[in-house]
Amino acid sequence: MLEFLTDELRSALENVNLNFVYELRIRANKPVVLSYGGRYTFLGKRGITPHRESALVSCYADIETIIYRACQYSLYSVTEQLRQGFLTGAGGERIGLAGIFVYEDGETFTVKEVTSLNIRVPHEVKGCGAKIFDLCFADGVKSALLLSPPGRGKTTILRDLTRLISEKNLLNVLINDERNELSASYRDFSLDTGAFSDVIRYSKKSDAFTAAVRAMRPDLIVTDELVTKEEIAAVAACIRSGVDVLASAHCKDAEGLKSSPVLSSVWKDRLFSYYVFLRSEGVGEIASVYDADLQAVPLC
Repeated sequence: MLEFLTDELRSALENVNLNFVYELRIRANKPVVLSYGGRYTFLGKRGITPHRESALVSCYADIETIIYRACQYSLYSVTEQLRQGFLTGAGGERIGLAGIFVYEDGETFTVKEVTSLNIRVPHEVKGCGAKIFDLCFADGVKSALLLSPPGRGKTTILRDLTRLISEKNLLNVLINDERNELSASYRDFSLDTGAFSDVIRYSKKSDAFTAAVRAMRPDLIVTDELVTKEEIAAVAACIRSGVDVLASAHCKDAEGLKSSPVLSSVWKDRLFSYYVFLRSEGVGEIASVYDADLQAVPLC
């Protein structure tokens, strides 16, 4: 995990409990910041510190080193990821990039002169999806949407729900892992998503869903972060074909869902059987659950 970091950063993190590190933010000529246990703090040579003056400060060379190590010194091999503004580390770490976005023929071509990195650290927390499983899936699989602001644990919960549904319901689960975060699948390593799960990596939702329904015969497709109307249309087509979908999206509450230009169609069309909202404070805590009609489901 985080093998691509500079030696100085890796040495500092040896003094930190990585189980509580959710994000590592590296900005050129600015102090290094951690999201530690859901709260931001600074990273110093001896670990976390509340004082900016004792924090490590990264430079452009550090950012370049991290990028080249993360892609194993082959930028060409990660061209498609760069188009989307991220890289994925060997442990499933998503590395978001900020810098100059270069366009060609009206579409993003690459990102250059990167000035900031947001490294999101995946966590395997077995059992964190148990309550949602009991509320929504104990009697069988249905389509569900997990919602919260960014960084509240949606991906970690999706991963655990995938494992629980696969193993307890003995159903075939297809994971559309666009950034290789949900499964962190590599030749010799992967996070536990259950014995009945299959993974399509680095594919657009529309392509993955079409390929899966035609060839893999899934009972459930799991995908992260619905962002565009096109992605919602792909999910809708999948559900209407008879395959349930478990997905996530960025949204604060039910009112936000109703008013969202992108997400409002999902409840108007009664697309999902359940909408699970996580709390804005903390990580992975359930705020509320609604059924297809946006009627509250008792949490106990």
